[in-house]
Amino acid sequence: MVQFSARIDEKGQLTLPKELRERLGLSEGDTPVLEARGKRIVARKAPPSGDVHGELAERMARRFRDLGVTAAEVRVAMGWTRNEPAEASGSRP
Repeated sequence: MVQFSARIDEKGQLTLPKELRERLGLSEGDTPVLEARGKRIVARKAPPSGDVHGELAERMARRFRDLGVTAAEVRVAMGWTRNEPAEASGSRP
C-alpha cells in the first residue's frame, strides 16, 4: 500500500498529490468519489456515467443479494430516486 499526504486548507479543500492523481487516472475537472471507511478516506475515480449513486446502489445490492434486495430498492431506500419516497416502497421496513 502506498500512502500519500495532503494538507487541508482554510476552505476545507485539499490538493491530491500528482502521483495519486495519476494512479487514479484523475485529471483537471474530474470529480473523484471519496468514501469514509471508519477513520480512513478512500478515493477513486467516479464512474464514466457520473451516476455515483447508481454505482453505489449496485455495489450495495450485490452485498445484500442474499436478502433479495435489488439496486432499485437501494436507490428508493436511500432517497436517490424521484419515483417514490423510501417509505412507500412497501417491500422493506
